[in-house]
Amino acid sequence: MEVHVQRSTILAPHAHPLKEVPLTIFDLFASNINIAVLFAFTAPTPSNTEIIEGLSKTLVHFPLLTSQLDYSRLRRRPCLVVGGKGGGALVVEATVDADLSDFLPLEPSADFHLLHPPTEETHHLFQVQLNRFKCGGLVVATITHHRVADGQSMSTFFVAWGETIRGTPITSLPVYDQSWIKPRSPPKCEFQHWDLEFVRVPPYRNGSTSNQKDEDPSKITNILLRYSSEFITTKLKPKTKGKYTTFETVLAHLWRKITMARGLDDRRHTMIRVTVNGRPRMRPPVPNEFVGNLVLNAYPESNVKLLLQGGVERAAKIIHDAIRRIDESYFQSIIDFGAMHGEDDLVPVYDTDGDVLSPNLEVDSWLRFRFQEVDFGGGGKLCAFLPDLGAFRGFGHLRPGFGAGWGFKCCCRVV
Repeated sequence: MEVHVQRSTILAPHAHPLKEVPLTIFDLFASNINIAVLFAFTAPTPSNTEIIEGLSKTLVHFPLLTSQLDYSRLRRRPCLVVGGKGGGALVVEATVDADLSDFLPLEPSADFHLLHPPTEETHHLFQVQLNRFKCGGLVVATITHHRVADGQSMSTFFVAWGETIRGTPITSLPVYDQSWIKPRSPPKCEFQHWDLEFVRVPPYRNGSTSNQKDEDPSKITNILLRYSSEFITTKLKPKTKGKYTTFETVLAHLWRKITMARGLDDRRHTMIRVTVNGRPRMRPPVPNEFVGNLVLNAYPESNVKLLLQGGVERAAKIIHDAIRRIDESYFQSIIDFGAMHGEDDLVPVYDTDGDVLSPNLEVDSWLRFRFQEVDFGGGGKLCAFLPDLGAFRGFGHLRPGFGAGWGFKCCCRVV
């Protein structure tokens, strides 16, 4: 794939008053990494000028995406600086000497890194590259720093961007109210958060950690698994008597299959780190349009022998029970934890993992996000959506698929 960069532009922050927004405990828990995704649209599509103008107008409502991260020790807690000098969103325009149809359906490929802006430009928390194919097709590749927003937030943003390009009002305006992130008086931690969400000491000593495992990235390969609605409905759901959600059922199936493929000893334990959206769990519930991070993890675990002998139903129950435990009281507990340890050097557990998670897994659900609703107009249609998972062995996610049946896709690293 030959990609030719034509020009780069920085959309400067709009004239917002200078404001410092401290990172919440949920922002600090998020991985300190960039998240990259690809949207592919068939021709015809709006011009680059129309898309960039639409982006500029949308960013007025999402100013955190043009802010700057400040980790200065002069502050009690890292913060986002809105409206200051610098910042802005990076926009790259490029052309590709090929037809989009040559790459459909999108499969994980190292070549797709060419379609993304350079990730070393970490100064910009939101970056986008518009890739025009010879046939008129368009791939919009974006990079967003995870400490600014989670998947739910970004799906709200992308839908709003498409609406702005099409000249329609934004149907779901972002919500920034953080009044619900309020510790009790006095704060009280009812659950253990050290070593589950955060570690006590910075993980890096002389460039490594005691529990960090790394592997040559070239030996780790993305794979894409497709599960049709029919397979889930007629093959998997009957095994659980329909008692569990689609996510819990498919994840139970994957957990057992991956554990078998790894050939783990029967006496070992295996665990899945599962992301849990706190918006519907808070009381009162937080709107889906809340922009920021509001995700914690559940940790279903099992002895390998029991996991493989117990079948899909038992595995789904383990997952279901672990997710249910991450309820409103758990989210309130970590809010209090943040109040008690706000001046500590909080390091999320993600920073200690390395890129080999075996015998464990991390699997996220994107099934309820709105990425498949993104519509840039012009007559073309969204025909593919693909996140870049990075080089982590044992990481994956479930998301809605494109095409007949709207089944489900799972992206994961081979084990």
